[in-house]
Amino acid sequence: MKKTICLIMTLLNSILYAVDTRESAVYIRGYDLTVDSATLKNGLSIQNSLIINRLIGGTTNITTPATNQFKGKGVEFGINKRHSGLLGTDFGISYATLFADSNYTGVYATSSLRSGSGSSAINLASESFTAYEFTSNRLRTANIKVSENIYLFHDSGQKFLEGLALRLGGEIYGNEIKATSPYNIYNSNITINGSRTQGSGFAVAPINETTYNEVYLNAILGLGYNLKIAEGHNLTIEYEYLKSVANSGDYKNKTKSLLALSPTLAFPSETKMKGKVESEMEGNRISLGYRFMISENVSFGLNYSHSEATHRIVDSKVKEPGNFFTLLTSGSSFNPIPFLLGSQPGFGPYPENKDIRRQIGIEFALRY
Repeated sequence: MKKTICLIMTLLNSILYAVDTRESAVYIRGYDLTVDSATLKNGLSIQNSLIINRLIGGTTNITTPATNQFKGKGVEFGINKRHSGLLGTDFGISYATLFADSNYTGVYATSSLRSGSGSSAINLASESFTAYEFTSNRLRTANIKVSENIYLFHDSGQKFLEGLALRLGGEIYGNEIKATSPYNIYNSNITINGSRTQGSGFAVAPINETTYNEVYLNAILGLGYNLKIAEGHNLTIEYEYLKSVANSGDYKNKTKSLLALSPTLAFPSETKMKGKVESEMEGNRISLGYRFMISENVSFGLNYSHSEATHRIVDSKVKEPGNFFTLLTSGSSFNPIPFLLGSQPGFGPYPENKDIRRQIGIEFALRY
């Protein structure tokens, strides 16, 4: 929170005490955005961090996601403020809502249970593969960014060096995904005391809903280049290295199903899994921009940016309710250890995935 306040105070100081020059501009930008989302892939596979917990209780559960890209439109408001020949500030706020075609996860699960002893003991083993289709997929993404540009060669007299700047800054960057699977296709094998039963089919329950959000405070280090290519025509090139210095994340999963008490009697049932998540992000962003002066004070622009960043989960407090069947994993004796360990936050391993974004937009800017 202190770092966030520091960024806001830096921004206000830049706006309130900047020297008024004709090179300053305020802009509005609309853009198309395509995202291969690390937030989605981490959100769908974070339950794999519970694999050790589940193995202790005699079960295996491995999730493998197969995802499509999110696509949508967004809007950005910003200021490019040149304080002097040496210093300038860029500030922007952007927001977009995106949607994706069907996403899938394949879940392989096994479990074993022994209850009783001697000839009356019951030995049960199951193996299944379930494919979930997530037909409702939404990504919300937002960014608040401020960066200072230091034009080291502004008074060099060299035209092609005057527009080169060292860029230092920070951003608050957040994502939230929500994915819902209304049905699944399954194949299962159940063995009870050597007798095997196979099953497969299509099921409208359980309904699976996953929500995962993450917010990063990123430091920015990079280069910017502004070149006047002709009267009224300007070209900008930017490279930025991004590294998270603080983060916050939250994961929720709800599974809604029917609890069958008899062939004709069933009640709705809901299980929840949630917890805080810590992660880190590191990546790069490249941007190209072109502005054409329509009049003395108004310009039209085109821009393109490409970013790639690795989102790595480093700790998770996500946990699930303990499995009561594990209390009997040692036969007829009572064994609370697998139950207690199974209901703890995941021991890992934690997922990491790459986030890839491509953005193309148009803008209108007003010089002041």
